[in-house]
Amino acid sequence: MASLATELTSKIGNLAGKWTSYTAFATFLLYLLGYLTLRFQLSVYGVATNLDAFDEKYLFAGCRFVVYLVSAAPTVLLLTLVLAGILYVPYRMCPAAWRGRAQQGIVNWAAHPNRLPFVGILLATALIQFVMRSCFVYGSLLLQDKLPEGEWINYILLTNGGRRSFYFSCLLVGTLLTLAILLSAVSSWSAGTTLSKALVGVLIFLVVVECLLLPVNFGTLIASQSLPRVAEMGEEKLPEGSQAWLVWENREVLTYFTLQAGNKKMLVTVPRKDAKVKIVAEDRIFCVLFGCS
Repeated sequence: MASLATELTSKIGNLAGKWTSYTAFATFLLYLLGYLTLRFQLSVYGVATNLDAFDEKYLFAGCRFVVYLVSAAPTVLLLTLVLAGILYVPYRMCPAAWRGRAQQGIVNWAAHPNRLPFVGILLATALIQFVMRSCFVYGSLLLQDKLPEGEWINYILLTNGGRRSFYFSCLLVGTLLTLAILLSAVSSWSAGTTLSKALVGVLIFLVVVECLLLPVNFGTLIASQSLPRVAEMGEEKLPEGSQAWLVWENREVLTYFTLQAGNKKMLVTVPRKDAKVKIVAEDRIFCVLFGCS
């Protein structure tokens, strides 16, 4: 009993000694995720602003992304169960001899060190190239008269929150699948060939890219949806028939988006000073500009 207490005390002491390092790494990760989210959110709006190297907005944006990521877990689990069920039902309906041969065939196929990482590379490349990079077509949307033509991602931008959440969950499932393939490939690293180790290195890079593109997609398609509508811009009254939304604020300036008569659009920056911000509503800005699907 005494030895158990001593061992437990030692482990707690070691954890407490490393707590500072863990906290610093977690804070850096939140800042990185928040920066990517906020940077691409502003790029979609078309706001040209210099982001400070250290800003609490990054931390808040990173926390918001992590909360959204965690909230997607039930949908990810449901998708995983559905996919597993689709594969499991035909498998159970096959004769036992067929199932045994199929299992042995999969084991033999995966035993080759080059095959698993190669499949992971194909999957990750397809996911990045044809899905996760699609949001890069958007830029300065607040000043555009229409969305880019022929882009399937327009449907995701203009659909309701539930469908956007489902889309993000699908991105997460794809990323987790390539991560699972990577972990399986890494587990046999010591027995691999030079080529297989090179393929695993490429797969590691692609999985990191996927992870970085998750906050990019979040900032572009999800975090950018709503803007607060204001009654006036700083001390200036809005012209008759005009509407304005607060897009960005920092210590020095407030940036507004105005929609005036004749579909005239403008981004306006006014000195912050002690100006009050009077918010009257929260609008889905892209639905206001382009209509909802």
